[in-house]
Amino acid sequence: MNEAGAKAVMGGVQPARPATRWRGAATATLPVIAMPCEAVPAPGQAVEVAEGILWARMPLPMKLDHVNLFAIDEGTGWTLIDTGLNWARGREALDALLSGPLAGKPVERVVLTHHHPDHIGLAGMFAARGAEILASRIAWLTARMLTLD
Repeated sequence: MNEAGAKAVMGGVQPARPATRWRGAATATLPVIAMPCEAVPAPGQAVEVAEGILWARMPLPMKLDHVNLFAIDEGTGWTLIDTGLNWARGREALDALLSGPLAGKPVERVVLTHHHPDHIGLAGMFAARGAEILASRIAWLTARMLTLD
């Protein structure tokens, strides 16, 4: 593939800086991700990244201090992509999101991308409120195993 073809496939992702060595791996060039907007949403807030699609960041209690959550306006309600970690600050941020940018419409559906607790942790709250929860079988089974471990 030539350079123009590679740029088209990568769509906005440009090669940039050399990677650091990791466990003896050879140094490689890592891409830089072009962010769709300059503003980063504060906990409980959201930024519209496309018509009807909101981006929120949920806080995490670790070095990686946030997880991305997306809300899709379905007309009568919202579909959430992931939920955030089930801990006090995460619940507070989610309550602020629900009473702020998502106010006025219910969360009807939650799509879980994978089993990590920072992505699936608050799904039970939405299930208890009647939202449809969508996840792959392996994500659901692994999440259940982690909660029972």
